[in-house]
Amino acid sequence: MPDADPGAVTRFPRAGVPSDVAEGVSGPLTQRCAEAAARLRRPAPWLLPSERVSALLVALPAASARQRAALLAFAVEDRVGAPIDSVAVAQAPLSGADRGLALALVAARDALAEAEAAAPAGATILPDFLAIPRPQPGPSGPAWAVWRDGSRAVVRVSDGTGFAVATDALPLLWRRAGSPALTSFGAALPAALPAIDLSQNPPPPDPADLGFDFRQDRRAATDAVARPLVFAAGIAALGLVLHLGLAAVDAVALGRIAEAERATAQAALAPLLPGVSVDEDPSVILARLAPPAARQSRSDLLPMLSEISAVLIAGDATVGFRRLSWGAEDGTMSLQIQAGGLDDLQAVQRDLEASGFVVGSGAANAGDGGAEVEMRISRRPGG
Repeated sequence: MPDADPGAVTRFPRAGVPSDVAEGVSGPLTQRCAEAAARLRRPAPWLLPSERVSALLVALPAASARQRAALLAFAVEDRVGAPIDSVAVAQAPLSGADRGLALALVAARDALAEAEAAAPAGATILPDFLAIPRPQPGPSGPAWAVWRDGSRAVVRVSDGTGFAVATDALPLLWRRAGSPALTSFGAALPAALPAIDLSQNPPPPDPADLGFDFRQDRRAATDAVARPLVFAAGIAALGLVLHLGLAAVDAVALGRIAEAERATAQAALAPLLPGVSVDEDPSVILARLAPPAARQSRSDLLPMLSEISAVLIAGDATVGFRRLSWGAEDGTMSLQIQAGGLDDLQAVQRDLEASGFVVGSGAANAGDGGAEVEMRISRRPGG
């Protein structure tokens, strides 16, 4: 299957195409896609011509969602024929595929900008080959499902990829692809192509494919980048709240100390200067009679919280915490830490220990939504 240039597009102007259909996209295919979305109670998608999208199968190692987005762009960089920062790379659904395989969709950013400007409010954006259900492979190899509309044919391949081609070029391309099994969903194919005709009752689009949205995938990628920044901002905000709280406590304590010192000074002054108030001439009298000001002990909470936060932000795992407690007597901080899995929690503990902390943890709880554990963190003696 040829990889389309994500920056190129072949126009197929046709009279009578509704204004809510992108130029080059089949009106009947768009209508059928909208009907399927309505049955699923989803907004009708805006179909991007497949000439503007490259669909590539890539192999990815096991990684977190945040790392997977970066790996996907790296995997297609040498195959798109355009600067990677000029295109958007998104992962499309690929049900039933091997765990290490991913379906990457690549589109020029200016093409997506045009689609976003043209699409109705709330509409999802997906390439029109995703509106064709993915065919099952034939006994001798791959299979193609084809939706023909006049001079244009949209092809969905059994491996999940897809493309669009001029109808006249379809027989040559089919032979060069090894003559895969054919199923026709739209208008009749050229006579040279042996196809099973399901045009009278074509199957609806796959709900998983209809759920794809170029914009949603781009927001997810942005969220993956922004999540560590949000976590860092949360740590900074918590530190500021604790700092202001300690400052308020210090202010109240200092006020009480000042009042006590005034009473002490007045009591010491009374035998020496009866009837004289310390308020009348305090500068000299208080300098001679006031006891030394008590030194305020400072907690190690904020410095330790700052160092722990730096370690958590620098690590690969995405973590958060629900509860924090501080033991001033033994200098131990207890954190209820949440992460995506037990491996992430173990990675956090290793990072803290490598940074000079002593870490003790209770029993970890893991479920479908992630894992959490309470860690008791203190400074290593002599650290």
